[in-house]
Amino acid sequence: MSKRSFMNTFRVFGFHMVLGFISSLMVALGSLQQLSPFTSKVIGSWWLGIASSGNVPSSRFELPAEIIVIVGLGLGIVVWLDLLWKVRSRRGVPVAALWYLGAAWVLPLAIAGPLFSRDIYSYAALGEMVTHHISPYRYGPNVLGGTSYLNTVDPFWGNAKSPYGPAFLGLAALITTITIHHAFATMVGLRLLALASAVGIGVYIPRLAREYGFDGGLVFTLAVLNPVTIYHLISAGHNDVLMLAFLVAGLYYAKISRPVLGVVLVTLAALVKVPAEIGVLYIGWHWLGEGKPLKERARPVVTAFLVSGIVMELAAKVTGLGWGWVLALSTPGQVRSPAVPTTAMAYWLHDVSHLIGLSVGLGAYLTLTRLLGFAISGLGALYFLFHSSYYGSLKAIGYTFLVVTLFAPVIQPWYIAWGLILLAVNPSPRVTWGIVIVSISAMVLGLPGGPPIIATAFYVVVTVAALIVVCLRFRLIPREKIEPWIHKVFGQVQPV
Repeated sequence: MSKRSFMNTFRVFGFHMVLGFISSLMVALGSLQQLSPFTSKVIGSWWLGIASSGNVPSSRFELPAEIIVIVGLGLGIVVWLDLLWKVRSRRGVPVAALWYLGAAWVLPLAIAGPLFSRDIYSYAALGEMVTHHISPYRYGPNVLGGTSYLNTVDPFWGNAKSPYGPAFLGLAALITTITIHHAFATMVGLRLLALASAVGIGVYIPRLAREYGFDGGLVFTLAVLNPVTIYHLISAGHNDVLMLAFLVAGLYYAKISRPVLGVVLVTLAALVKVPAEIGVLYIGWHWLGEGKPLKERARPVVTAFLVSGIVMELAAKVTGLGWGWVLALSTPGQVRSPAVPTTAMAYWLHDVSHLIGLSVGLGAYLTLTRLLGFAISGLGALYFLFHSSYYGSLKAIGYTFLVVTLFAPVIQPWYIAWGLILLAVNPSPRVTWGIVIVSISAMVLGLPGGPPIIATAFYVVVTVAALIVVCLRFRLIPREKIEPWIHKVFGQVQPV
């Protein structure tokens, strides 16, 4: 973009650029406080804001620093919402102009350590394991012993087998080798990989939106400038952003009639995290176009999975890691969070059973409710697949991801991003506001103490909705009084 174009961009969006920069700077500076709960404070985690060995972390400004982070996040969300409103009202905003905003919002985070998660340190340790020919599918990072790689890993995951595919672990091992087995440099390299992946999403998602006839600038704002993307995918360095980059690129090439390339790229996404394999199913399902009977869809679906299987086998051979990742997919289920419906249901059943004198362990209820969650996810996935012509394939994939996330053993903000980024490609008013609500909820979920808040809000909303349905069903409330309010808030019933 020329200097003149940049000045035009700044004149229109300078307010958002500056305030977004300030909000990210507040978050970055506030997180540097030595007792901040928003970043890892283990020695070796980062080069600023860490107490040196043998020194007691300073509690000075601890509370003000936490307030600065919260206010900064709030300001960033408000700026994003105002930008979203402005881009919606100015159809055709060039995506090139929005890249400057993204750069300004992300740049201050370079002085802060990975935010809200320590997963990236586990990635580095797993890469180190692979370079020493230790299978992460058989052992956890603790096998490394007293190395600098292990020092920063969350002890909770010390003995956990990796659920990540060989493509990602191979890349992590490559970065470990390039950085000459320096733990901190490996972490920085992985963070740069996340940034490059976000750039990939930013390149392909407007293209995908245009193929479906939607405004690329609005989709870029919803997906790439989303606070979940900036703070949980890019800053935290989660490998989900790499998965999404491959997935979006694969779906784009499938849309422009290059399905084999699409399957290969989506398979690479699944070789980072397996849920992306849903995209292979959809490419095969729509390979011959819309309106085809089930018998005609079967062959291309089988073809898509055969191509995907070949790519997976090649990855298994090239990396030398085999297929062990398939057996380690249950690892994230070790987390128990009140924000997860299946976990909450298990606790409720456990408490009720004890009240009536049944001594059934919590583990048995967790097994039951998680199996129920998997069943619901499977049925939901089938529902959206068979109704994908009604919803549109990208919406169907996005909704499938959200259902899978909601009923999975654990919910994380970066998991929620899977569905949000694909839904953003079709930004109808209802979808747009749905993304806004879920994104803000995901940001709260990622804060210390956030899961109970989101769990309470979610179950209150579900309870109120159930009461409204019951009241309408049994005519306890006149339908003519409640329906106008429902239509005003949610709009007329239509495909979303």
